[in-house]
Amino acid sequence: MNYLIARVSDAEQKKALPAQKRRLIEYAQSKGWTQEGIDYEYVEFDETAFKDNRKVFREKVLEPLLNSKKGSIVVHDKCDRFSRDSSSDEKVALVRLCKQAKIELHFPHDHLIMNCNSSATEWFQLDVNIALAGYYSAAIRDNVKRRFDQMLADGIWIGRAPIGYANYQEHDKNGKVIFKGIRIDTDRAHHIHQGFVLRSTGMSYKAIAKEMKKAGLRSRTAKGRPLNACQWEEILTDPFYVGRMRFKGRGMTAPKEYAHNYPRIVEPWLWDKVQEVKNHRANGKTKYSSKPFLFKNLKCHTCGYSITFDGPKGKGRNTYGKCTEYGGKHNAQWVNEALLIEQIRSLLRSITLPKNKLPELVTEIEKNHAHEQERYANTKIQLQKEYDELDKELDELFTDRKLFKSQHERFERMVKVIEKRQKDIQDELKDHSDGDKAFVIGASYLLDVCSRAAELFEAESSKVEQKRYLLDFILSNPTLDGEKLHFTLKEPFEDIIKLQEKQLWYARTDSNRRPSVPKTDALIH
Repeated sequence: MNYLIARVSDAEQKKALPAQKRRLIEYAQSKGWTQEGIDYEYVEFDETAFKDNRKVFREKVLEPLLNSKKGSIVVHDKCDRFSRDSSSDEKVALVRLCKQAKIELHFPHDHLIMNCNSSATEWFQLDVNIALAGYYSAAIRDNVKRRFDQMLADGIWIGRAPIGYANYQEHDKNGKVIFKGIRIDTDRAHHIHQGFVLRSTGMSYKAIAKEMKKAGLRSRTAKGRPLNACQWEEILTDPFYVGRMRFKGRGMTAPKEYAHNYPRIVEPWLWDKVQEVKNHRANGKTKYSSKPFLFKNLKCHTCGYSITFDGPKGKGRNTYGKCTEYGGKHNAQWVNEALLIEQIRSLLRSITLPKNKLPELVTEIEKNHAHEQERYANTKIQLQKEYDELDKELDELFTDRKLFKSQHERFERMVKVIEKRQKDIQDELKDHSDGDKAFVIGASYLLDVCSRAAELFEAESSKVEQKRYLLDFILSNPTLDGEKLHFTLKEPFEDIIKLQEKQLWYARTDSNRRPSVPKTDALIH
Protein backbone atom coordinates (compact mmCIF):
# COMPACT_ATOMS: atom_id res chain seq x y z
CA MET A 1 0.00 0.00 0.00
CA ASN A 2 1.25 3.47 -0.91
CA TYR A 3 0.51 6.59 1.16
CA LEU A 4 -0.31 10.17 0.19
CA ILE A 5 0.27 12.42 3.23
CA ALA A 6 -1.05 15.98 3.55
CA ARG A 7 -0.01 18.00 6.59
CA VAL A 8 -0.61 21.49 7.99
CA SER A 9 1.17 23.06 10.95
CA ASP A 10 -1.46 25.57 12.13
CA ALA A 11 -5.18 26.21 11.95
CA GLU A 12 -4.86 28.95 9.30
CA GLN A 13 -3.20 26.48 6.88
CA LYS A 14 -6.17 24.08 6.93
CA LYS A 15 -7.48 25.97 3.91
CA ALA A 16 -4.44 24.65 2.00
CA LEU A 17 -5.35 20.99 2.53
CA PRO A 18 -7.62 20.70 -0.58
CA ALA A 19 -4.79 22.02 -2.81
CA GLN A 20 -2.32 19.56 -1.26
CA LYS A 21 -4.78 16.72 -1.77
CA ARG A 22 -5.33 17.68 -5.43
CA ARG A 23 -1.59 17.74 -6.20
CA LEU A 24 -1.00 14.45 -4.38
CA ILE A 25 -3.80 12.67 -6.25
CA GLU A 26 -2.55 14.06 -9.58
CA TYR A 27 0.87 12.59 -8.74
CA ALA A 28 -0.75 9.26 -7.80
CA GLN A 29 -2.58 9.15 -11.16
CA SER A 30 0.70 9.87 -12.95
CA LYS A 31 2.09 6.77 -11.22
CA GLY A 32 -0.91 4.68 -12.31
CA TRP A 33 -2.52 4.54 -8.86
CA THR A 34 -6.18 4.92 -9.65
CA GLN A 35 -8.13 3.44 -6.75
CA GLU A 36 -7.97 4.90 -3.24
CA GLY A 37 -7.96 2.14 -0.64
CA ILE A 38 -6.38 -0.33 -3.07
CA ASP A 39 -3.50 1.47 -4.75
CA TYR A 40 -3.03 4.15 -2.10
CA GLU A 41 -4.29 5.66 1.15
CA TYR A 42 -4.77 9.40 1.60
CA VAL A 43 -4.07 10.68 5.13
CA GLU A 44 -4.35 14.23 6.56
CA PHE A 45 -2.59 15.56 9.65
CA ASP A 46 -3.12 18.71 11.70
CA GLU A 47 0.01 19.38 13.76
CA THR A 48 -1.90 21.75 16.06
CA ALA A 49 -3.40 18.59 17.61
CA PHE A 50 0.03 17.23 18.57
CA LYS A 51 -0.99 14.11 20.51
CA ASP A 52 -3.77 13.14 18.11
CA ASN A 53 -1.41 13.74 15.18
CA ARG A 54 1.15 11.25 16.50
CA LYS A 55 -1.52 8.67 17.33
CA VAL A 56 -3.12 8.86 13.87
CA PHE A 57 0.29 8.73 12.14
CA ARG A 58 1.31 5.62 14.04
CA GLU A 59 -2.03 3.84 13.50
CA LYS A 60 -2.60 4.75 9.84
CA VAL A 61 0.93 4.95 8.42
CA LEU A 62 3.81 3.74 10.56
CA GLU A 63 2.39 0.44 11.90
CA PRO A 64 1.11 -0.72 8.48
CA LEU A 65 4.51 0.08 6.94
CA LEU A 66 6.37 -1.81 9.67
CA ASN A 67 4.12 -4.85 9.17
CA SER A 68 4.16 -4.75 5.35
CA LYS A 69 6.28 -7.26 3.46
CA LYS A 70 6.04 -5.30 0.20
CA GLY A 71 7.79 -2.06 -0.59
CA SER A 72 5.68 1.07 -0.33
CA ILE A 73 5.92 4.64 -1.52
CA VAL A 74 5.20 7.51 0.89
CA VAL A 75 4.43 10.80 -0.87
CA HIS A 76 4.59 14.33 0.58
CA ASP A 77 3.89 17.30 -1.64
CA LYS A 78 7.00 19.19 -0.43
CA CYS A 79 9.92 18.58 1.91
CA ASP A 80 8.49 21.06 4.40
CA ARG A 81 5.31 18.93 4.53
CA PHE A 82 7.50 15.97 5.51
CA SER A 83 8.68 17.63 8.71
CA ARG A 84 9.80 21.03 9.99
CA ASP A 85 11.78 19.36 12.74
CA SER A 86 14.72 17.15 11.78
CA SER A 87 14.45 15.26 15.06
CA SER A 88 10.70 14.52 14.92
CA ASP A 89 9.71 10.92 15.57
CA GLU A 90 7.79 10.69 12.28
CA LYS A 91 10.72 11.88 10.19
CA VAL A 92 13.24 9.61 11.96
CA ALA A 93 11.00 6.54 11.58
CA LEU A 94 10.35 7.11 7.85
CA VAL A 95 14.02 7.81 7.07
CA ARG A 96 15.01 4.58 8.85
CA LEU A 97 12.48 2.58 6.82
CA CYS A 98 13.73 4.25 3.64
CA LYS A 99 17.36 3.35 4.31
CA GLN A 100 16.24 -0.23 5.10
CA ALA A 101 14.72 -0.44 1.57
CA LYS A 102 11.20 -0.90 2.95
CA ILE A 103 9.83 2.37 1.52
CA GLU A 104 10.61 5.19 -0.89
CA LEU A 105 10.02 8.86 -0.06
CA HIS A 106 8.68 11.03 -2.91
CA PHE A 107 8.50 14.85 -2.91
CA PRO A 108 6.91 15.80 -6.28
CA HIS A 109 7.09 19.58 -5.87
CA ASP A 110 10.83 19.44 -5.06
CA HIS A 111 11.52 16.79 -7.74
CA LEU A 112 13.15 14.60 -5.11
CA ILE A 113 12.90 10.83 -4.67
CA MET A 114 14.67 9.15 -1.76
CA ASN A 115 15.40 5.41 -1.46
CA CYS A 116 18.05 3.12 -0.02
CA ASN A 117 20.34 3.93 -2.96
CA SER A 118 20.13 7.72 -2.60
CA SER A 119 23.48 9.46 -2.44
CA ALA A 120 24.81 11.43 0.46
CA THR A 121 24.23 14.59 -1.61
CA GLU A 122 20.53 13.78 -1.94
CA TRP A 123 20.16 13.11 1.80
CA PHE A 124 21.97 16.38 2.42
CA GLN A 125 19.54 18.16 0.07
CA LEU A 126 16.60 16.71 2.03
CA ASP A 127 18.11 17.80 5.35
CA VAL A 128 18.78 21.30 4.02
CA ASN A 129 15.19 21.62 2.80
CA ILE A 130 13.90 20.49 6.20
CA ALA A 131 16.28 22.88 7.99
CA LEU A 132 15.13 25.81 5.84
CA ALA A 133 11.51 24.90 6.51
CA GLY A 134 12.34 24.77 10.22
CA TYR A 135 13.99 28.19 10.03
CA TYR A 136 10.93 29.61 8.29
CA SER A 137 8.70 28.15 10.98
CA ALA A 138 10.95 29.57 13.73
CA ALA A 139 10.95 32.99 12.05
CA ILE A 140 7.16 32.97 11.99
CA ARG A 141 7.10 32.04 15.68
CA ASP A 142 9.49 34.91 16.46
CA ASN A 143 7.29 37.35 14.54
CA VAL A 144 4.20 36.10 16.31
CA LYS A 145 5.97 36.41 19.67
CA ARG A 146 7.00 40.00 18.88
CA ARG A 147 3.45 40.79 17.81
CA PHE A 148 2.07 39.29 21.03
CA ASP A 149 4.60 41.24 23.10
CA GLN A 150 3.50 44.47 21.43
CA MET A 151 -0.18 43.65 21.95
CA LEU A 152 0.44 43.01 25.65
CA ALA A 153 2.41 46.25 25.96
CA ASP A 154 -0.57 48.03 24.34
CA GLY A 155 -2.92 46.54 26.93
CA ILE A 156 -4.51 43.91 24.67
CA TRP A 157 -5.02 40.39 26.04
CA ILE A 158 -4.00 37.63 23.59
CA GLY A 159 -6.03 34.73 24.94
CA ARG A 160 -9.39 33.84 26.37
CA ALA A 161 -10.52 36.29 29.02
CA PRO A 162 -11.15 34.96 32.55
CA ILE A 163 -14.67 34.23 33.74
CA GLY A 164 -16.58 37.46 34.34
CA TYR A 165 -15.44 38.72 30.94
CA ALA A 166 -16.46 37.63 27.44
CA ASN A 167 -14.45 37.56 24.20
CA TYR A 168 -16.31 38.88 21.17
CA GLN A 169 -15.70 39.55 17.47
CA GLU A 170 -16.93 42.10 14.97
CA HIS A 171 -17.34 41.14 11.31
CA ASP A 172 -17.64 43.03 8.05
CA LYS A 173 -20.48 42.49 5.60
CA ASN A 174 -18.64 39.48 4.13
CA GLY A 175 -18.32 37.79 7.52
CA LYS A 176 -14.60 38.46 7.87
CA VAL A 177 -13.38 39.19 11.38
CA ILE A 178 -12.29 42.84 11.57
CA PHE A 179 -12.02 43.25 15.34
CA LYS A 180 -11.56 41.06 18.43
CA GLY A 181 -12.26 42.43 21.88
CA ILE A 182 -13.18 41.68 25.48
CA ARG A 183 -16.14 43.05 27.41
CA ILE A 184 -17.85 42.53 30.75
CA ASP A 185 -19.96 39.37 30.98
CA THR A 186 -23.08 40.89 32.55
CA ASP A 187 -24.38 37.45 33.58
CA ARG A 188 -21.33 36.60 35.70
CA ALA A 189 -19.35 39.77 36.55
CA HIS A 190 -21.48 40.65 39.60
CA HIS A 191 -20.98 37.12 40.96
CA ILE A 192 -17.21 37.46 40.58
CA HIS A 193 -17.29 40.80 42.42
CA GLN A 194 -19.36 39.24 45.20
CA GLY A 195 -16.78 36.46 45.48
CA PHE A 196 -14.11 39.07 46.14
CA VAL A 197 -16.34 40.74 48.74
CA LEU A 198 -16.86 37.42 50.56
CA ARG A 199 -13.14 36.65 50.47
CA SER A 200 -12.36 40.06 51.96
CA THR A 201 -14.29 38.98 55.07
CA GLY A 202 -11.93 36.01 55.51
CA MET A 203 -14.22 33.37 54.01
CA SER A 204 -12.51 30.24 52.64
CA TYR A 205 -12.47 29.31 48.94
CA LYS A 206 -14.67 26.30 49.65
CA ALA A 207 -17.25 28.41 51.47
CA ILE A 208 -17.24 30.98 48.65
CA ALA A 209 -17.75 28.22 46.06
CA LYS A 210 -20.75 26.98 48.04
CA GLU A 211 -22.27 30.45 48.41
CA MET A 212 -21.83 31.35 44.74
CA LYS A 213 -23.29 28.01 43.67
CA LYS A 214 -26.42 28.98 45.60
CA ALA A 215 -26.33 32.40 43.93
CA GLY A 216 -26.47 30.72 40.52
CA LEU A 217 -22.95 31.24 39.13
CA ARG A 218 -22.02 28.63 36.54
CA SER A 219 -18.97 28.06 34.33
CA ARG A 220 -18.85 29.02 30.65
CA THR A 221 -18.64 25.39 29.51
CA ALA A 222 -21.48 23.69 27.68
CA LYS A 223 -22.50 21.83 30.84
CA GLY A 224 -22.44 25.02 32.94
CA ARG A 225 -21.09 23.53 36.15
CA PRO A 226 -20.60 25.41 39.45
CA LEU A 227 -17.08 26.66 40.17
CA ASN A 228 -15.06 24.68 42.71
CA ALA A 229 -12.70 25.92 45.43
CA CYS A 230 -9.59 25.60 43.21
CA GLN A 231 -11.20 27.69 40.50
CA TRP A 232 -12.12 30.36 43.03
CA GLU A 233 -8.55 30.44 44.32
CA GLU A 234 -7.38 31.07 40.74
CA ILE A 235 -9.99 33.81 40.25
CA LEU A 236 -9.24 35.60 43.52
CA THR A 237 -5.50 35.76 42.77
CA ASP A 238 -5.87 36.86 39.13
CA PRO A 239 -5.01 40.59 38.78
CA PHE A 240 -6.95 40.77 35.49
CA TYR A 241 -10.04 41.76 37.50
CA VAL A 242 -8.25 44.83 38.89
CA GLY A 243 -6.74 46.00 35.60
CA ARG A 244 -3.52 43.99 35.17
CA MET A 245 -2.86 40.99 32.94
CA ARG A 246 -0.37 38.35 34.02
CA PHE A 247 1.39 36.53 31.19
CA LYS A 248 4.12 33.89 31.20
CA GLY A 249 5.49 32.96 27.79
CA ARG A 250 7.81 30.14 26.85
CA GLY A 251 11.25 30.50 28.38
CA MET A 252 10.09 33.01 30.98
CA THR A 253 11.07 32.11 34.56
CA ALA A 254 8.30 34.25 36.06
CA PRO A 255 5.09 35.81 34.71
CA LYS A 256 5.09 39.46 33.71
CA GLU A 257 2.27 41.90 34.39
CA TYR A 258 0.86 44.47 31.97
CA ALA A 259 -1.88 47.07 32.40
CA HIS A 260 -4.88 46.25 30.19
CA ASN A 261 -7.51 48.43 28.53
CA TYR A 262 -10.66 46.61 29.65
CA PRO A 263 -13.16 47.59 32.37
CA ARG A 264 -12.26 46.50 35.90
CA ILE A 265 -14.63 44.25 37.83
CA VAL A 266 -12.86 44.70 41.19
CA GLU A 267 -11.85 47.95 42.90
CA PRO A 268 -8.16 48.32 43.87
CA TRP A 269 -8.94 48.63 47.58
CA LEU A 270 -11.01 45.43 47.48
CA TRP A 271 -8.25 43.60 45.57
CA ASP A 272 -5.68 44.69 48.17
CA LYS A 273 -7.94 43.52 50.99
CA VAL A 274 -8.40 40.10 49.40
CA GLN A 275 -4.63 39.68 48.97
CA GLU A 276 -4.13 40.69 52.63
CA VAL A 277 -6.61 37.98 53.64
CA LYS A 278 -4.72 35.45 51.49
CA ASN A 279 -1.37 36.34 53.06
CA HIS A 280 -2.87 36.40 56.55
CA ARG A 281 -4.41 32.96 56.14
CA ALA A 282 -1.25 31.54 54.56
CA ASN A 283 1.03 32.86 57.31
CA GLY A 284 -1.30 31.66 60.04
CA LYS A 285 -1.73 28.12 58.70
CA THR A 286 -1.09 25.04 60.80
CA LYS A 287 -2.00 21.43 60.11
CA TYR A 288 -5.36 22.20 61.77
CA SER A 289 -6.12 25.29 59.69
CA SER A 290 -8.74 23.51 57.59
CA LYS A 291 -10.86 22.87 60.70
CA PRO A 292 -13.52 25.42 61.74
CA PHE A 293 -11.74 26.81 64.80
CA LEU A 294 -12.74 30.30 65.91
CA PHE A 295 -9.35 31.47 67.23
CA LYS A 296 -7.10 30.63 64.28
CA ASN A 297 -4.79 33.62 64.67
CA LEU A 298 -4.43 33.54 68.44
CA LYS A 299 -0.85 33.90 69.78
CA CYS A 300 0.74 32.92 73.08
CA HIS A 301 1.05 35.85 75.53
CA THR A 302 4.26 34.36 76.93
CA CYS A 303 6.34 33.53 73.86
CA GLY A 304 4.38 34.99 70.91
CA TYR A 305 4.07 31.70 69.02
CA SER A 306 0.77 30.33 67.68
CA ILE A 307 -1.94 28.68 69.73
CA THR A 308 -2.93 25.45 68.03
CA PHE A 309 -6.36 23.88 68.53
CA ASP A 310 -7.50 20.29 68.40
CA GLY A 311 -10.85 18.61 68.71
CA PRO A 312 -13.61 18.03 69.27
CA LYS A 313 -12.53 15.28 71.64
CA GLY A 314 -13.56 13.54 74.89
CA LYS A 315 -17.05 12.87 76.22
CA GLY A 316 -18.03 16.51 76.01
CA ARG A 317 -16.71 16.77 72.45
CA ASN A 318 -14.79 19.90 73.42
CA THR A 319 -12.08 21.72 71.48
CA TYR A 320 -8.84 22.63 73.23
CA GLY A 321 -6.04 25.08 72.47
CA LYS A 322 -2.38 25.10 73.53
CA CYS A 323 0.79 27.01 72.63
CA THR A 324 3.03 25.17 70.18
CA GLU A 325 6.02 26.16 72.39
CA TYR A 326 8.25 26.36 69.31
CA GLY A 327 10.21 29.10 71.07
CA GLY A 328 10.96 26.86 74.05
CA LYS A 329 9.03 24.96 76.71
CA HIS A 330 7.20 27.10 79.29
CA ASN A 331 4.72 24.63 80.75
CA ALA A 332 1.81 25.60 78.47
CA GLN A 333 -1.49 23.86 79.25
CA TRP A 334 -4.45 22.82 77.11
CA VAL A 335 -7.34 25.29 77.47
CA ASN A 336 -10.98 24.57 76.68
CA GLU A 337 -12.13 26.78 73.78
CA ALA A 338 -15.50 27.17 75.51
CA LEU A 339 -13.80 29.25 78.26
CA LEU A 340 -12.42 31.62 75.65
CA ILE A 341 -15.75 31.89 73.84
CA GLU A 342 -17.47 32.81 77.09
CA GLN A 343 -14.99 35.66 77.58
CA ILE A 344 -15.81 36.89 74.07
CA ARG A 345 -19.53 36.74 74.83
CA SER A 346 -18.98 38.85 77.94
CA LEU A 347 -17.04 41.40 75.93
CA LEU A 348 -19.63 41.63 73.14
CA ARG A 349 -22.47 42.10 75.64
CA SER A 350 -20.61 45.14 76.99
CA ILE A 351 -20.46 46.69 73.50
CA THR A 352 -23.90 48.22 73.61
CA LEU A 353 -24.77 51.59 72.21
CA PRO A 354 -27.99 53.02 73.77
CA LYS A 355 -30.76 53.24 71.23
CA ASN A 356 -31.27 56.90 71.97
CA LYS A 357 -27.63 57.52 71.05
CA LEU A 358 -27.81 55.79 67.68
CA PRO A 359 -29.11 58.94 65.91
CA GLU A 360 -26.19 60.91 67.34
CA LEU A 361 -23.68 58.33 66.10
CA VAL A 362 -25.37 58.42 62.70
CA THR A 363 -25.00 62.20 62.73
CA GLU A 364 -21.31 61.89 63.55
CA ILE A 365 -20.82 59.40 60.73
CA GLU A 366 -22.69 61.66 58.32
CA LYS A 367 -20.44 64.57 59.32
CA ASN A 368 -17.37 62.46 58.59
CA HIS A 369 -18.90 61.30 55.33
CA ALA A 370 -19.68 64.90 54.39
CA HIS A 371 -16.05 65.79 55.04
CA GLU A 372 -14.91 62.84 52.92
CA GLN A 373 -17.35 63.85 50.19
CA GLU A 374 -16.00 67.41 50.21
CA ARG A 375 -12.44 66.14 49.92
CA TYR A 376 -13.49 63.74 47.16
CA ALA A 377 -15.27 66.54 45.25
CA ASN A 378 -12.24 68.85 45.50
CA THR A 379 -9.89 66.08 44.38
CA LYS A 380 -12.23 65.19 41.53
CA ILE A 381 -12.28 68.81 40.34
CA GLN A 382 -8.48 69.01 40.43
CA LEU A 383 -8.03 65.71 38.61
CA GLN A 384 -10.66 66.58 36.01
CA LYS A 385 -8.96 69.94 35.43
CA GLU A 386 -5.62 68.21 34.91
CA TYR A 387 -7.28 65.70 32.57
CA ASP A 388 -8.81 68.51 30.48
CA GLU A 389 -5.47 70.32 30.30
CA LEU A 390 -3.85 67.12 29.03
CA ASP A 391 -6.62 66.88 26.42
CA LYS A 392 -5.67 70.37 25.23
CA GLU A 393 -2.01 69.34 25.05
CA LEU A 394 -2.98 66.36 22.89
CA ASP A 395 -5.02 68.55 20.57
CA GLU A 396 -2.12 70.99 20.22
CA LEU A 397 0.29 68.14 19.53
CA PHE A 398 -1.86 66.78 16.72
CA THR A 399 -2.41 70.28 15.35
CA ASP A 400 1.36 70.86 15.22
CA ARG A 401 2.31 67.31 14.25
CA LYS A 402 3.93 68.56 11.04
CA LEU A 403 6.69 69.97 13.25
CA PHE A 404 7.52 66.37 14.16
CA LYS A 405 7.72 65.20 10.56
CA SER A 406 11.23 63.85 11.04
CA GLN A 407 10.71 62.94 14.70
CA HIS A 408 7.91 60.38 14.62
CA GLU A 409 9.24 58.43 17.59
CA ARG A 410 9.43 61.55 19.75
CA PHE A 411 5.89 62.51 18.76
CA GLU A 412 4.53 59.06 19.60
CA ARG A 413 6.43 59.03 22.90
CA MET A 414 4.94 62.39 23.91
CA VAL A 415 1.44 61.20 23.02
CA LYS A 416 1.88 57.99 25.02
CA VAL A 417 3.12 59.91 28.09
CA ILE A 418 0.03 62.14 28.02
CA GLU A 419 -2.36 59.23 27.43
CA LYS A 420 -0.76 57.24 30.26
CA ARG A 421 -1.20 60.15 32.68
CA GLN A 422 -4.85 60.47 31.58
CA LYS A 423 -5.37 56.79 32.30
CA ASP A 424 -3.75 57.23 35.73
CA ILE A 425 -6.13 60.13 36.42
CA GLN A 426 -9.11 57.97 35.48
CA ASP A 427 -7.85 55.27 37.86
CA GLU A 428 -7.42 57.83 40.66
CA LEU A 429 -10.95 59.11 40.13
CA LYS A 430 -12.30 55.57 40.30
CA ASP A 431 -10.22 54.82 43.39
CA HIS A 432 -11.67 57.84 45.20
CA SER A 433 -15.17 56.76 44.20
CA ASP A 434 -14.48 53.21 45.41
CA GLY A 435 -13.03 54.52 48.68
CA ASP A 436 -16.20 56.52 49.23
CA LYS A 437 -18.28 53.34 48.77
CA ALA A 438 -16.01 51.46 51.16
CA PHE A 439 -16.50 54.20 53.76
CA VAL A 440 -20.30 53.86 53.51
CA ILE A 441 -20.14 50.04 53.79
CA GLY A 442 -17.76 50.22 56.76
CA ALA A 443 -19.90 52.80 58.53
CA SER A 444 -23.00 50.68 58.03
CA TYR A 445 -21.30 47.61 59.54
CA LEU A 446 -19.94 49.73 62.42
CA LEU A 447 -23.46 50.85 63.31
CA ASP A 448 -24.66 47.26 63.16
CA VAL A 449 -21.89 45.99 65.44
CA CYS A 450 -22.28 48.85 67.94
CA SER A 451 -26.00 48.18 68.34
CA ARG A 452 -26.04 44.36 68.37
CA ALA A 453 -22.56 42.81 68.53
CA ALA A 454 -23.60 39.96 70.84
CA GLU A 455 -26.65 39.19 68.70
CA LEU A 456 -24.52 38.96 65.54
CA PHE A 457 -22.10 36.58 67.26
CA GLU A 458 -24.81 34.30 68.69
CA ALA A 459 -27.02 34.20 65.59
CA GLU A 460 -27.58 30.65 64.37
CA SER A 461 -27.01 31.76 60.79
CA SER A 462 -23.54 33.12 61.65
CA LYS A 463 -20.82 30.81 60.39
CA VAL A 464 -17.38 30.47 61.94
CA GLU A 465 -15.85 32.65 59.19
CA GLN A 466 -18.38 35.41 59.91
CA LYS A 467 -17.78 35.21 63.65
CA ARG A 468 -14.04 35.37 63.06
CA TYR A 469 -14.53 38.42 60.83
CA LEU A 470 -16.58 40.08 63.60
CA LEU A 471 -13.80 39.47 66.13
CA ASP A 472 -11.17 40.80 63.70
CA PHE A 473 -13.34 43.90 63.23
CA ILE A 474 -13.40 44.57 66.99
CA LEU A 475 -10.11 43.14 68.31
CA SER A 476 -6.45 43.36 67.41
CA ASN A 477 -3.40 41.39 68.59
CA PRO A 478 -5.27 38.74 70.65
CA THR A 479 -3.05 36.58 72.91
CA LEU A 480 -3.68 33.79 75.42
CA ASP A 481 -2.19 33.85 78.94
CA GLY A 482 -3.21 30.66 80.76
CA GLU A 483 -7.00 30.77 80.50
CA LYS A 484 -7.20 34.54 79.97
CA LEU A 485 -7.52 36.43 76.71
CA HIS A 486 -5.55 39.63 76.17
CA PHE A 487 -6.25 41.98 73.27
CA THR A 488 -6.51 45.59 72.17
CA LEU A 489 -9.92 46.97 71.27
CA LYS A 490 -10.15 48.85 68.01
CA GLU A 491 -11.81 52.24 67.74
CA PRO A 492 -14.45 53.11 68.83
CA PHE A 493 -15.28 49.97 70.83
CA GLU A 494 -13.08 50.67 73.84
CA ASP A 495 -14.68 54.11 74.18
CA ILE A 496 -18.15 52.59 73.92
CA ILE A 497 -17.40 50.11 76.73
CA LYS A 498 -15.90 52.80 79.01
CA LEU A 499 -18.79 55.18 78.44
CA GLN A 500 -21.33 52.41 78.96
CA GLU A 501 -19.68 51.46 82.27
CA LYS A 502 -19.57 55.06 83.55
CA GLN A 503 -22.73 56.31 81.78
CA LEU A 504 -20.80 59.28 80.40
CA TRP A 505 -22.51 59.39 77.03
CA TYR A 506 -21.76 62.83 75.66
CA ALA A 507 -21.68 64.47 79.08
CA ARG A 508 -19.97 67.47 77.48
CA THR A 509 -21.91 69.84 75.30
CA ASP A 510 -19.09 71.35 73.27
CA SER A 511 -18.99 70.99 69.52
CA ASN A 512 -16.24 68.36 69.61
CA ARG A 513 -18.25 65.67 71.36
CA ARG A 514 -15.66 62.96 71.82
CA PRO A 515 -15.13 61.22 75.18
CA SER A 516 -11.65 61.60 76.58
CA VAL A 517 -10.80 58.00 77.39
CA PRO A 518 -7.23 56.69 77.09
CA LYS A 519 -6.73 53.45 75.11
CA THR A 520 -5.53 50.51 77.21
CA ASP A 521 -4.71 46.88 76.72
CA ALA A 522 -7.95 45.07 77.57
CA LEU A 523 -7.86 41.98 79.73
CA ILE A 524 -10.95 39.91 80.42
CA HIS A 525 -10.97 38.04 83.70
